[in-house]
Amino acid sequence: MISLGIDVGSLFTKAVLLDDDQMLASAMRETTGNISGEMEEFINEVASRGGVSRQNIEVCVSAGQGEDLVEQADFSEDTVVCIAMASRHLLPESELAVDVGGQSITTVISDTEGEVANFMHNDKCASGSGRFIEVISSALGVNMNDIDEIAEKAQKTIPVSTQCAVFAESEIVSYVNQGEAVPDLIAAVCEAVARMVVSQALRFGNIKNYTVTGGVGRISAVVNVLEKRLQGNYYSFPIDPRLAVAYGASLLGQMEE
Repeated sequence: MISLGIDVGSLFTKAVLLDDDQMLASAMRETTGNISGEMEEFINEVASRGGVSRQNIEVCVSAGQGEDLVEQADFSEDTVVCIAMASRHLLPESELAVDVGGQSITTVISDTEGEVANFMHNDKCASGSGRFIEVISSALGVNMNDIDEIAEKAQKTIPVSTQCAVFAESEIVSYVNQGEAVPDLIAAVCEAVARMVVSQALRFGNIKNYTVTGGVGRISAVVNVLEKRLQGNYYSFPIDPRLAVAYGASLLGQMEE
């Protein structure tokens, strides 16, 4: 069965095309104000990458903040459910998935069947999210793709006290005016984000095995701090962590067969 999962996130829209357990293709593009009008073209793009025609897609499942914009979807699924399903399917050992996306942090505990046992969601502020890092990096003139390379050059630890992205930007600018080095500041921001994520994850108690999904899951400077501060074993997400929700949505489409 060929299923398509589409995750309309705050920053990016992602899609995963599955044929049973085989991932045929994936795609990603920035979420724009006209994502609904672009959706059919996006679906055709994914189908083409997967070597199938648009008509071969038997079920389409939407998820994310803009799930209602996918008029082609047969049904929608909750993001938390998609994260749990994707993480348990790809990493059966992982009981906790920490999803750090563009605007929110979601921690999900799942059982061995991929069912949600408990979760916590924080979307009231950009702190701890990809947007937090993006705002500060922009203020420092650093490209998001260069975060890890620059953070590795840090020579000392600088505290970032605030948990608000707006105030943190002012704090970072003050550090710049004091002559602090950009690598030290980038490392400090990654440390601050990791602390916020850990604070939420630890509310579930001691976790034996966990993984990190979402865009921030690609930033080693954050993930490395999580590994040091969280007890248990870290499992690297086996595909691009930004695709976790779309992958889970596509899996759930398979179950509708």
